[in-house]
Amino acid sequence: MSTTQSSDYQLNPPVTMSRTRSTSSESSDSSPLRTTLVSIGVVISVALSWACATQFSKSALDLDHKKFYAPYSLVWFSTCFMTICYPVYLLYSIIRREPFSHTHHEAMQVFGKSGFTILQFFIRVVPFLLLWIGANYCYSQGLGHISASAASALMSSNVAMVGILSVIILRDRITFIKVFAVVLAIAGVVVISLDSEFAGSVIGVLLVIASALFAAFYKVLFKKLIGDASLGQVSAFMSGLGLINTTFNFIPTLILVLTDIDTIDFHYVPWGPLVGSAILGLLFNFIVNFGISLLNPLVISVGMLCGIPVSAIIDFIFRGMHATPKFIIGAVLILLSFIFSAFPIANLFSRFRGRKHTSYDVSSSS
Repeated sequence: MSTTQSSDYQLNPPVTMSRTRSTSSESSDSSPLRTTLVSIGVVISVALSWACATQFSKSALDLDHKKFYAPYSLVWFSTCFMTICYPVYLLYSIIRREPFSHTHHEAMQVFGKSGFTILQFFIRVVPFLLLWIGANYCYSQGLGHISASAASALMSSNVAMVGILSVIILRDRITFIKVFAVVLAIAGVVVISLDSEFAGSVIGVLLVIASALFAAFYKVLFKKLIGDASLGQVSAFMSGLGLINTTFNFIPTLILVLTDIDTIDFHYVPWGPLVGSAILGLLFNFIVNFGISLLNPLVISVGMLCGIPVSAIIDFIFRGMHATPKFIIGAVLILLSFIFSAFPIANLFSRFRGRKHTSYDVSSSS
């Protein structure tokens, strides 16, 4: 399950992690009805892929700890699937009849102004792979201790963390909205951590918070070091991340398995949940990247927002859990924090106040 791609729009995550510059004008050329239907489809797809990927990861880690409990191996396995991001993007470009040489050259700029070199490839990708592994490993470990819906809600607090880190690292302006969002996120985390049914383990809560922090650092540092990336550049970067993970990260994964830190009895490997989590995590990243390029970042944010109640409903129906006042209050506080962080609330207030002043001036002049 990828957590880092989720809420920067970056999320599983999560972050997704990099912001994608719009490279297509299709949304403006299409009819309003078609754009609306596509947006609804993207929202539903984002919500379902994120929630179900988390639930599959939870199922894989909850089957039998004596026969299978391998959160690090789960992260390695899921990240291997990211390797196909760039080939799929190239296929998409070919279907759109874009010049291959121009498309490939533009995508390779993500590794440096001079294009792809082995040295620049490792310098650019390896630090982000470490943050990616940190975010997803902590999230997977956290799922072994708390419910999937609690993990999803807590993970959404990373949007507020991005706001804090943006002020520190990117020198963004401090606003009341950002401060208020952080306060709401902290309050929501505290309330959910007090819930014994959904988040009875303090360790699980701390692990998911650490995951959110790793994801926030990934997003902000990507913006700082790489900037606004196009759809092709994000796809190339994600494939590079998956490629290095597949080859070099296999070594620590093997060591953890051989030393039984990751417990794997190969006769009892839950391939269904493992493959389901990996495919849905990959699908989530595809939808986020293409959705940002073709539609609007707010559409992805709405999808992430809807993923939390979807995950909670799955817990209620299939895991026999019951909604508690603490979980509901905590989830609402974090959802409000997400809304204040991800949506242009300040701009809406400014426009509303501007309209009030305009109407006053018109009436007074008459």
